[in-house]
Amino acid sequence: MEMKKQTRFKTGIFTFIMKVIRYIKRNYFSVSKTIIFELNLDRPGLNSFTELDLYFRLATGEDILSMDKENYDYDEKAKQYFINRLEKGDRCILAVHRNKIISYLWVMNGLMELTEYRHIILSNNRAFSYKEFVLEEYRGKRVHSTIYAYLANMLKNEGKCYVVSTVDADNKLSLMTRSRSNFKVIGNIIRIRFFGFSYDYLKKKYILYLQNE
Repeated sequence: MEMKKQTRFKTGIFTFIMKVIRYIKRNYFSVSKTIIFELNLDRPGLNSFTELDLYFRLATGEDILSMDKENYDYDEKAKQYFINRLEKGDRCILAVHRNKIISYLWVMNGLMELTEYRHIILSNNRAFSYKEFVLEEYRGKRVHSTIYAYLANMLKNEGKCYVVSTVDADNKLSLMTRSRSNFKVIGNIIRIRFFGFSYDYLKKKYILYLQNE
């Protein structure tokens, strides 16, 4: 009888420990991978045909403030962050259809963002695109390819040769979009999150490549 109690006690302790481990992994610990892509602006291979009547322009601070969380993924904290990015020289390209903003794409010169607070230097002939968004009802209509083609042409006219972007490894739609064009996989970033702390690991060879003219 005593042995059975001890066995049940040990089993209970083991079950409790496993539950704690699973809870920590689910809520406080994660390891993910982000893929780094590069597009050669001399050979973009982008299908910019869309039946939508679009025009493009650069966003202002007022544009950012006008976009909401529900439709455009901008809460108040994000609005302040991106207005600050505008002031630092980043640009946001807007795709407009019938006077409505239906897509946007951010571009950063000279730097590649790992997190909001950590960047790496890029070579002078590269730019970094980030924060891509298309309104849900316009997805699947080649809006992303069209706005990216506009970006590629804009950067090429400014003397850039490459545009770099990153995609989470579990974002199948964005990975598929890039696989249909001439995006080249450069490497990956390993992102570790643990109890509020974060670490983003990027191999030195990838950094050296992105900084090489």
